[in-house]
Amino acid sequence: MNLVNPSVRNFLGIMAASAVLFCQGASAFGGSYDSHTEVVSGADGQSLPANLVDVGIEEHLGDPIPMDAVFKDETGKEVTLGSYFSPGKPVLLNFAYFQCPMLCNMVLNGMLEGMKRIDWTAGKEYQVVTISIDPRETPELAAAKKKSHIEALGRPEAAPGWHFLTGDEKQIRKVADAIGFKYQYVKATNEFAHAAGVYTISPAGKISRYLYGVEFKKKDLRLALLDASEGKALSIGDKLVMFCYRYDANAKGYVLFARNFMKGGGYVVTACLALLMGGLWRKEFKRRDVAQKPVATGTGA
Repeated sequence: MNLVNPSVRNFLGIMAASAVLFCQGASAFGGSYDSHTEVVSGADGQSLPANLVDVGIEEHLGDPIPMDAVFKDETGKEVTLGSYFSPGKPVLLNFAYFQCPMLCNMVLNGMLEGMKRIDWTAGKEYQVVTISIDPRETPELAAAKKKSHIEALGRPEAAPGWHFLTGDEKQIRKVADAIGFKYQYVKATNEFAHAAGVYTISPAGKISRYLYGVEFKKKDLRLALLDASEGKALSIGDKLVMFCYRYDANAKGYVLFARNFMKGGGYVVTACLALLMGGLWRKEFKRRDVAQKPVATGTGA
C-alpha cells in the first residue's frame, strides 16, 4: 500500500522550502600622516610610511582583556574596565580619540548606525565602551562626545550603557595590546594613525569577535554580540539564528553555515515526516482493528 500520496508529497515539499527560507569589512587605516615622511622597507619588501609600520590589528581571539585597567569616565569618576562587565551582558568595545578629524568618527558613526538597527539596547542587553587612545583628552571631551552620539542614536535610555573613557598612556596601551590594536602618534600632524574596527568581549572578559571597517551590518553586529553572550539565556529565536550562521574569519563577518543549515532543514523535514507517518499508521491500525473485529449477528425467532 502506498501511504505517501501526492498531497503528502506536496506537504513535505512545502516544509523543506520553509526550512530553506528560515535560514536565509577589511581593515582601514585612519588619522592622517605626512605623505612626505620617511619611508622604510617592510618585511615584504614594500615601502611603507614609517608611521604605519606598526599600525594595524592583530587578532587575539579568546584572550582575556585587563579588567583591572583604570580610566576616568565621562563624569571624571575613576573606574576599572571590569566594572562594565556583568553576567549575561557582552561588551562592544572600540578605540578612538575624540578630536580625530576623520576615521574615528566614521567608525563611531558606523557602530552607531549598527546599534540603531539591532533590537538590543545598550545598558539593557549589552554594554558599549569607547576608549580614547589620546592620553591628553579629558572627561569633558568624553562627555561632549557621548552627548552627541546618544542624541544621534535616538535612544536616551542607552546613555547608562555607553561609556566614553579617558586615561593615561600606560592604561590605554595595556588594553590596546591585549586586543591587538596597534596605533601610533604622528607628531608632525598631531594625530594618530590607527586601524578601523570594533570588538565584542564576553561577560567573562575574553575577546570574542573582531569586526573590521567603518560600516557594521545589522546581522554581523547582532551575531557578534550573540556569540559573545556565553552563559546568557538566549531566546529560541536567537539560538536558531546562531545555529544557522557562523563567523567566517576570511570574510570578516557572519555567513550562512551550510552544514547547520542542511542539518536544521533535515531535522525539520524528518520531524514532520515522522509526525505525518505516525498519524497515517495509527489510522491504518484502527482500520485493520475495525476490519478484524467480529460482527455480531442476530438470531431469528
